[in-house]
Amino acid sequence: MNLFIYFLMSLLGIFHQTYPTLKSYHSDKIMNFIFARLPKSGTLRKDGRGMVYVKVDNNYILKLIEFIKQEGFEVPPYFGEGLHGAHITVMTPEELLYYAVKDIQECGHSVRFEPKECKVVHPDTWAPGELAYLITVEAPLLQDLRKKYGMPENKYAFHITVGVRSRAFLK
Repeated sequence: MNLFIYFLMSLLGIFHQTYPTLKSYHSDKIMNFIFARLPKSGTLRKDGRGMVYVKVDNNYILKLIEFIKQEGFEVPPYFGEGLHGAHITVMTPEELLYYAVKDIQECGHSVRFEPKECKVVHPDTWAPGELAYLITVEAPLLQDLRKKYGMPENKYAFHITVGVRSRAFLK
């Protein structure tokens, strides 16, 4: 899959089908690890393209990917030097443009969130067999921000993408 398309789709939060049989990939171990060792807050940021996101501890990817590597999941392509790393997308550049939002006054503020569950999803635009492993989070402040800036409620749960799996793993 073209990495730019994946990146764009992950920003848009386009996830359609959940795979309940895959949902259990180490979910208890992962959730226990999160609650014991990872922070439940991050910092609201806006990047140069206009994406508004909560920057969270990179260990949400660096540590948690170890639990799901055996199932073919890899670090997401936006993780690395100069990239977003572990984050929760709040508003996409396209949404900011569509709703004519210029400045987000809350950037730089701390945002608390509550990790809820592990999910394995197949994004609508991805090829068959391509999956994303998510940690969904509850963060009422993020929906409040969207509302404040004239945006509808987020279509999908706010989440941190821990890993992606290509269909090549199935071969």
